[in-house]
Amino acid sequence: MRKLFSQRSLVGLAAIAATVSLVSCNAAGSNGSSSPVTSPTSSAAPSTQPRWQPGVPEIPVPEHETWPALEGRNKDRQIDYKGSGVPSVELPAALGDDLSVYAQQTITWETCAEDEDIECATMKVPLDWENPGKASLDIALTRKPSANPSMGPLLINPGGPGGSARPVVQLLPADAVPGHDLVGWDPRGVGESTHVECGTTEQTDAAFLSDNTPDDETEEQAKQEGWKAFARQCRDASGELLDHLSTIENVRDLDLLRHLLGAEKLNYLGWSYGTFVGSTYAELFPERTGRLVLDSAVDISAPSPALLDVSGFEKALQHFADWCAGEGSCSLGEDRDAVLNRIDTFLKGLDATPVAVEERKLTQSVAALGLGAALYGAESTYPQLAAALQHAMDGDGAEMLEYFDAITGHDGIGWTTFTHAFPSISCVDHSDRGVEAAAEDLSDHAAEAPVFAANLGVLPMCEYWTADSAPDLKLTAKGAGPILVIGARVDPVTPHDYSAAMAAQLESATLLTWEGSGHAVAFTKGSTCIDEAVVRYFVTGEVPADGTSCPA
Repeated sequence: MRKLFSQRSLVGLAAIAATVSLVSCNAAGSNGSSSPVTSPTSSAAPSTQPRWQPGVPEIPVPEHETWPALEGRNKDRQIDYKGSGVPSVELPAALGDDLSVYAQQTITWETCAEDEDIECATMKVPLDWENPGKASLDIALTRKPSANPSMGPLLINPGGPGGSARPVVQLLPADAVPGHDLVGWDPRGVGESTHVECGTTEQTDAAFLSDNTPDDETEEQAKQEGWKAFARQCRDASGELLDHLSTIENVRDLDLLRHLLGAEKLNYLGWSYGTFVGSTYAELFPERTGRLVLDSAVDISAPSPALLDVSGFEKALQHFADWCAGEGSCSLGEDRDAVLNRIDTFLKGLDATPVAVEERKLTQSVAALGLGAALYGAESTYPQLAAALQHAMDGDGAEMLEYFDAITGHDGIGWTTFTHAFPSISCVDHSDRGVEAAAEDLSDHAAEAPVFAANLGVLPMCEYWTADSAPDLKLTAKGAGPILVIGARVDPVTPHDYSAAMAAQLESATLLTWEGSGHAVAFTKGSTCIDEAVVRYFVTGEVPADGTSCPA
């Protein structure tokens, strides 16, 4: 089923959704206190040089099994477009021609300027792992020290792609997982690292605010030209950086970070897109894989098109409608069908008559994306969604616009680095079959998601991209230790089937299910059962029995 965004990505706009959830929830075992940050210090000396270089898989990437290429591979990507003018993104000079110089760095931690409870640092990685002397990238690091870091660092990725780990590290208590320093990094292209740039606010508006459900040829042309121009603007501003943003390269950076932190093996917690990062790491570096928690897993069970199945959103909306007509007793309808029909009618009405929100507009496409964002939360957030919908129907679209801003990286004024990093990473990670095939897919499967398919349409984000896709590795994590996969029963972005499939495909994985709704579970939904299982696994190595479930 089609799809709007990358299957392993808008998925991942959970970077934001998880962060929002963390604000209102406490981690398991937390007293709400955190250990003080020490004075500026350097990390422990890197671990003894392994048999092979950090960041270099023992089995070279080209020798790993890949999924077959998609039939009817996209011919619409603007691969021949090399950019106009001088890129505004400046790439730092390489540390040297040999990878060993990168492995000899020392990470120096200092108290972050914006928060005295966390520490900040920077490391260098090669722009091109196969040509380390070409240029480097700055990777921003964040650490919240444990009171007793006897078990080493726990690396964290909040999703996206495009999400920075800093907000999550800030919000989690210092000893959310006893014995572990919490360490996050802004992946290449993201946040405070050397990041992607894609043009002005107005230029980004032309793509992200285009009408995704055009009624005539003029609107269709405007949508296509907006996204085609956006892809070129990213190339103009970011240059060669766009060719080196794959998750494979991100994972190689992660292994270098593990080494520089002095950790023999990687202990890791990843939500949403972060599960793709973690499972890719376990595939390329199984002997260096420690304890991995992969929460709200993406679909790795087949060749991945650069598209997202909207059926998960539709099921989550139906769940909301059932709540609304039942225990929620909201004003949107007396039964599921009535609620869904009213929402659908409202969204379609915005196509002709958007709701003004100061100088901005709540359009059909904007509201539909906002609705999808709102469904990231657990059932406890449904009253806020019901109120936001009712207010928008009454002419006040501010709350629905805030949901849209959260999922797209808009800060209320303009677009953040997240907005530009998200397509830049996801479009390199995944292949697609082109513009015409995307429209056909939506038409063929619209009945499976009548509200979202009708009101979101096709967003040609990757079809016109100026970089080709990376190898689509078949991930099995052969040789890795036990891995814990977590999935929510009703997840709008990464349906529970995805978590089950990941647990089945990764040879050493165990599945743990939360019988609730929403996206990203560990430390975000207030589930003592889930949080205690996660902590127990990281501290003792014990995994729950495969197929265990926790109540909502």
